[in-house]
Amino acid sequence: MNLLKRKTRESSETQSTTMEVYFSGPSVDEHSMSVRDLAPALIGLADAIDRYKELSCPFADLDVRITATKAGSFDVILQILGTVVSLGQGAEATDVVNLASGIMDVLKILLTRYEQTGTVKPGEHEVVERHETRVALQIGKTAKLNVSRKSYRASCDGKIINDLGTATKPASEDGYNPVRFIHKDSGSDAAIPGDVSESMSVLTLSDQPIEPSVETTTLQIDTIQFQSRKWKFSKGDEKFWCEIADDAFLARLNRHEVSFCSGDLLKVKLETEQYVRDGRLETGSRRITKVIEHIPIERQQTLDI
Repeated sequence: MNLLKRKTRESSETQSTTMEVYFSGPSVDEHSMSVRDLAPALIGLADAIDRYKELSCPFADLDVRITATKAGSFDVILQILGTVVSLGQGAEATDVVNLASGIMDVLKILLTRYEQTGTVKPGEHEVVERHETRVALQIGKTAKLNVSRKSYRASCDGKIINDLGTATKPASEDGYNPVRFIHKDSGSDAAIPGDVSESMSVLTLSDQPIEPSVETTTLQIDTIQFQSRKWKFSKGDEKFWCEIADDAFLARLNRHEVSFCSGDLLKVKLETEQYVRDGRLETGSRRITKVIEHIPIERQQTLDI
């Protein structure tokens, strides 16, 4: 599958990357494949790519086309053509590579979830550490992954999971197993067997992740955990635990260059995950990406009588 070609409006230079998709098994021993099996899989893959584009680079205008097929097991070569709507930033050559790499990361996350837990459904506590552009995952007791935040967000989206289930459905049919994806530019390889494909297809997940909100705000410290990145804060009548992802701030704290008390204020840049559930906007976990200012609260002195 020759995947992802994009042309910017500012330049006629074509950007491309290649992903190969192999359908294997007894049904393709003659290097042919039933159209009734192939067509829905291709549409599912195109829908998954389009959905990932919506989540990660919504200003790209992409089109998926078949350009060739070649013998092997059964290898369909596709091409994604597109332009980027300029909002003051030109498209970079790495965009198409990152898009293909992101799809591969989603497949790896789903495959790991199934291997460790028996389902592709996102785990409640599988994110163990968040950084500006990446997240560290622990799935089950032993499996650890480090992926982009965009890929992880896509792996929690019910539509893209179902679309990838359709794209790999031949793996769950007699005579095809597994469906293999290779992206050489990122060194990624994922083989999806039939049971994983079926789990993706039947999953019902109403949560639809959207871009997190980012705001500059002031929080009041409620509970300090010096050996942890998570502190408890209050904002108005609301109290919540929040990860501090400002490494420079944490380094100053570890060197005892700053000190705090419960009740002190922090002016911060706060990022809040958002998703749509049953048509309603909901908020998820929060993280402080930067501590801008520490505002100590003056304590009232007591008089000894």
